[in-house]
Amino acid sequence: MGDNTMTAPGDISIEPDTAPLVASVRDLQVHFKTKTGALHAVDGVSFDIHDGETLGLVGETGCGKSVTARSFIRLVPSPPGVYAGGRIDFWSSEGRRTGDDPVDLLTIPHSEMLKIRGDRIAMIFQDPGKALNPALSIRDQVAEVFLQHRSADLLEPLGPEAPLVIRRAAHQQARGLERFLLRLPPLRAKAAKVSGELDRRIAQALAETQIPNPRKIMARYPHELSGGMKQRVLIAQALACNPDLLIADEPTTALDVTIQARILDLIAELQQRHKASVLYISHDLSLVREISDRVAVMYAGRIAEIGRTDQVFSDPLHPYTRGLMAAVPTSTHKRGGLAAIEGAVPELVDPPPSCRFHSRCPYEAEVCKTVDPRLIDAGDQHGVACHIHDSASAIGVEPHQLPSFDRRTR
Repeated sequence: MGDNTMTAPGDISIEPDTAPLVASVRDLQVHFKTKTGALHAVDGVSFDIHDGETLGLVGETGCGKSVTARSFIRLVPSPPGVYAGGRIDFWSSEGRRTGDDPVDLLTIPHSEMLKIRGDRIAMIFQDPGKALNPALSIRDQVAEVFLQHRSADLLEPLGPEAPLVIRRAAHQQARGLERFLLRLPPLRAKAAKVSGELDRRIAQALAETQIPNPRKIMARYPHELSGGMKQRVLIAQALACNPDLLIADEPTTALDVTIQARILDLIAELQQRHKASVLYISHDLSLVREISDRVAVMYAGRIAEIGRTDQVFSDPLHPYTRGLMAAVPTSTHKRGGLAAIEGAVPELVDPPPSCRFHSRCPYEAEVCKTVDPRLIDAGDQHGVACHIHDSASAIGVEPHQLPSFDRRTR
């Protein structure tokens, strides 16, 4: 093998000298226990996210995208999910300013994760209808974010009259902060002041997502809002505390095309305003191309290819990526001419060493059946995990001689 091996996909990045890291995923392994063995939903995934960039993580349903995303905030259900290996290092903006070492999100105490989740790392979930509690008003649901992570600020108006023990108790029961204050006779007079400040912050967060008349919307319940409006509420929740990393897990899947475009524009606008990094999860290549600075293509629990968005779309290197590109309709595409990737995704329960795509690949070689491909730098920080590019001699051709699927993307 040559000396162009990359130790991990995350080593391939843009502006590595000027864009500091926000997160670094290394050899992430997430398994699910089943009756027949361990299902390797995420199996050795590595990538970096840099300050201010949007990384698109794309792949078909079931490839491990959402499991990867949820691992950042430890929301993979356990059991049956198990973090079987790897690490996710995270640098908060405050930590970068003070020169602190990153924290491993997979091993920090649960109490520390609760401080990070919703504050430094926030997530926009796929289905707003399921993510919002139908029994709580919009006000109460957005309030939870501030009460959980900004209770100290909200207690500031109480001044020295609020003993330290009261501040601690109120912080520990963030959800009931207002009711807690109202039960304390010395503080009843100032409870309205705290609630007023909370209302102001909630209305401001909703207004930032272009929700009209936010004070009126605060009193409504999820079933009274449209799908697009509910998604805006989720975005308001996610950005309420100015997170360093925003994870968007298929945030427009449940919306019609017109609303999708508006939500994408809104996320991009708010990202610039809040100076946040974004991990954008999607199976829609056209959306990822529009919103991402870099793209990582995932297949059967692994990263197949990673690079700048223009690189991956104009010159896809992995046969799976090429297949995806050929299957995307374009305005100039002739009717009935879309290419399909034959075969099916392999069984992921205790899989043997191999390229996960080999049974569907038109360029399959013997080495593909028995050896895990390494991610290599194919040039200009463009990485691909493919034996053809790691050792072209395995099939007797040079990498540039690799035939392509439909090259409409050129």
